[in-house]
Amino acid sequence: MPTKKKNNIRLLFRTFLNKRIAVVTRLVVILALLNVIYPQQRKVFTPLKEGDIAQQDIVAPFTFPVRKDSEQLRKERRRALEAVLPVIDYGEKKTQDLFGKIENFFVLLHETKEKTLETRLALLEDNGYAITKNTLLYLLRKEIQGKEERIKDIFFQPLEKGIIFDKSEIPFMKDKRVSVRKSSGEEIYSLKDFYSLDEAKEYVKNEAYASVKKDENCIMAIDELMGIVLAPNLRTNVEETEKRRREASASVAETKGIVLKGEMIVRAHDQITKDVALKLNSLNALTGEKKSIVEDLLRRVGLNILLVLLLLFLYFYISRFKPTLWRESEKLLAIEMVLLGFLYLSSLLFKLESTYLLLIPASFLAITYTLLFGGSFGMVFSFILVSIIAVFAGMRFPVFIFLMLSCIAGTYSARGIKRRAQLSRTLFIVAAANLLLAFGIAAFGRSSLAGILLAAGFGVANAILSVLLVTVLLPLFERMTETTSNITLFEWSDLNLPLLKKLSVEAPGTYNHSIIVGNLAEAAAEEIGGNSTLARVASYYHDIGKMVKPEYFIENQMGIKNPHAKLKPQLSCIILISHVKEGKEIAQKARLPNDIIRIIREHHGTSLIVPFHEKAKKLAEDDRVDESQFRYPGPLPSSKESGIVMIADSVEAAARSLEEPSMKRLKSLIREIIEERFHDGQLDNSQLTLVDLTKIGESFVPILVGMHHLRVEYP
Repeated sequence: MPTKKKNNIRLLFRTFLNKRIAVVTRLVVILALLNVIYPQQRKVFTPLKEGDIAQQDIVAPFTFPVRKDSEQLRKERRRALEAVLPVIDYGEKKTQDLFGKIENFFVLLHETKEKTLETRLALLEDNGYAITKNTLLYLLRKEIQGKEERIKDIFFQPLEKGIIFDKSEIPFMKDKRVSVRKSSGEEIYSLKDFYSLDEAKEYVKNEAYASVKKDENCIMAIDELMGIVLAPNLRTNVEETEKRRREASASVAETKGIVLKGEMIVRAHDQITKDVALKLNSLNALTGEKKSIVEDLLRRVGLNILLVLLLLFLYFYISRFKPTLWRESEKLLAIEMVLLGFLYLSSLLFKLESTYLLLIPASFLAITYTLLFGGSFGMVFSFILVSIIAVFAGMRFPVFIFLMLSCIAGTYSARGIKRRAQLSRTLFIVAAANLLLAFGIAAFGRSSLAGILLAAGFGVANAILSVLLVTVLLPLFERMTETTSNITLFEWSDLNLPLLKKLSVEAPGTYNHSIIVGNLAEAAAEEIGGNSTLARVASYYHDIGKMVKPEYFIENQMGIKNPHAKLKPQLSCIILISHVKEGKEIAQKARLPNDIIRIIREHHGTSLIVPFHEKAKKLAEDDRVDESQFRYPGPLPSSKESGIVMIADSVEAAARSLEEPSMKRLKSLIREIIEERFHDGQLDNSQLTLVDLTKIGESFVPILVGMHHLRVEYP
């Protein structure tokens, strides 16, 4: 016994230690990622911009080059790129080969004078000149043979200038010229100085028609010959072109001029001109690069202290008030990944002016998490998120005020939403809050009228973007966290849905039982502060597995004999237990929300099927029966709503069996069922307290009394 006790203590200690190690590991990983996301804060020599008035003389503290304006640098690089012409390679070997092919054709044409026409055609074909008989006869005419040199010149001319397959493949910039590389050097060509393949063929046809003979036979013969001896001898060198353009872009200097140490940049009371602003921006950039190592280290230490405190507060809240999230690490991981992703996207705005930070749609997550996990979680998560954003943005308190109050407005307006159409109310409330906040912050900060109007516009745009993101991304968040919002639950509560209509037709007794269980569960959940919508909708579907064999369940045995009378109790139990597994499969096929499927699996827990267990004991000779054969496989209810559905299911079924259901007998029945489920351990994981169980029992009474139509006895 002492050894067993020691082992239990060791097991508890290891479990405790493993949990702490898991938390520390999670915290370290999140901190590391937050440090990666954290935008580098730049040290600024002066915040003055173009158009501002200098309050004092500004003298260069050290010698530095003046960086060009980004727009000017972009234009100069663009001009440098445009000056680089596309590089075209002239294939001299290919050109000589084509010249030789043309010469060789006419040589073969003369060498075969003493041979037959068929022999000539075969010889030409063997040498790569597959021409037709008509073309050969035409080229053998005396008037054509006298113009062979002219025909050659017509073919040679476009090859000498150069032929490219298609001019549209050349990567032109501004100037429609190219640089043609030959062995003798590079030459600049305009578009008219060389041919595309189609242009070369058109040139040869026109010249042959004009210089050789003006008839269709000539054109047909030349056209056939072109297909054999005419081919591109120019090729676009894309690699060389891109290389030259990269080099040209890189060669553009990023600076213009230099400011010497001690030089006066601007005098007091002078306006900051464009040139002065460039000098100040260059000085600011170099000042930011010259940060002290100690200063940077202290900044990082302070940052991580703040992040650790904020994350520990979030983890404490979840472990204390949302234990389901703490146990289901996949859900917590999804929440953490969303936090990191949102912070990363928000950090892209940190380099812009403060007004642009009003576009960060923090209320989107506040509304989403309120719909999924409740208002308190939405509020706490919003506080953590907005605090980190404010820290990352350089401890900007106005940003914190705007985003936090916007999230509060979103959380408040999202409570109790059951239809997507109700999000319009959320949009109105958040937009109004954002408008007033942005206007107030900008006006208090002495912004110009244009700045105030811009801030107010950004506030309204923030609200529109937040609600739009909720509408589009809520189903994705439900899948990621395996949590169902009341909006989705309400959509599944429609009694006209095909699955519920099928249940009402195939198992009408079960359908009526489910509706009453839904009423009981909803009332109980409201009484103890649970999710009443989930309890009601899950009750509608908790027994859908009974549609497979409805006649084996007593509520559907109207006017028929009980089929269990002829079955062994073990077989009867197998049939009854199977409705849980079959219900889960039907629910998954119908794509019911995960929360409803979980309650379908858990609504019987591992409870004992008492009637058949007692029947088996009576039939057994030695009164020994394996109790596990008569228990549901579980799992146990893992939430308040699941526990409520289990109790409501049992109470409704038992209440039907009462012959004279007086209020006193109903109360006694409810108390007995709750106590039996409690002592059997079925509610151990449901988070239901004894106070909750008492309230649940009390909430059932008026509904059951109304259901059984109890009346006062008349004398």
